[in-house]
Amino acid sequence: MPYVNTADRPDPIEGILESSTVNSELRQKDRVLGHTLVIGKAYLASALLIVLLAAALVLPHSDGVRGLDVLFFTEAARAQETSLPSHVFVLIYSVGAILFGAVMIITQKWWAAGVAWGASCVAAVYGMLAIWLRQSGRGPDPDFRDFGAPGIGMYVSVILVLLLVMTLAGVLWARTPEQQELEDSLRHRE
Repeated sequence: MPYVNTADRPDPIEGILESSTVNSELRQKDRVLGHTLVIGKAYLASALLIVLLAAALVLPHSDGVRGLDVLFFTEAARAQETSLPSHVFVLIYSVGAILFGAVMIITQKWWAAGVAWGASCVAAVYGMLAIWLRQSGRGPDPDFRDFGAPGIGMYVSVILVLLLVMTLAGVLWARTPEQQELEDSLRHRE
C-alpha cells in the first residue's frame, strides 16, 4: 500500500462546526426577535378596535338588554331570553379579544395576539349565529311575546370583531426589518 500524505487531502468536516455555530446564533437571534410584536399600523388599528369593542358593551345588545347585561347574566338578559350563542359571543369577545388584546397591547407579546386572534375568530362565528337566532323568531318559547330584535350593539360588536380578526392577522404576520434581514441571511447561507 502506497503512502498517502494527509496534508494534501482536504479535511471533509472542516468548516462544519463554524457554520453550525453561526446558524445557531442567527436562529437564536431570530427567536428573540420573533417573541415581540411589530408596532405598526395594524397594531395601532387593533388597539383602537379593542377599545371600541369594550365601549360596545354598553350599547343595546337586544331590546332592553345591554352587552354588559348579557356578559354578567343579569335579570334583564334572562327576561329577554337571551340565547346561548349571544352569551358565548359576548363572553368570548370580552375575555378573549378584549382581555388578551389588552395583554397584547401592554406586553407586546406574540402569544397574546395569537390568543386574541383565535378568540376573535370564534367570537365572529358566534356573533353571526346570535344575530341570526335573534332575527329568526320569537325565541325558544313560541308563546313568548316581545322577543327583541338584535340591537345596534350586537351589530357593531360583530363588525368590530370581524375587523379585529383581519387586523390581528396583520399584527401576527408583520416582520421587522431585522427579521427580514435574518431570514435573507439564513436563506442565502443554506
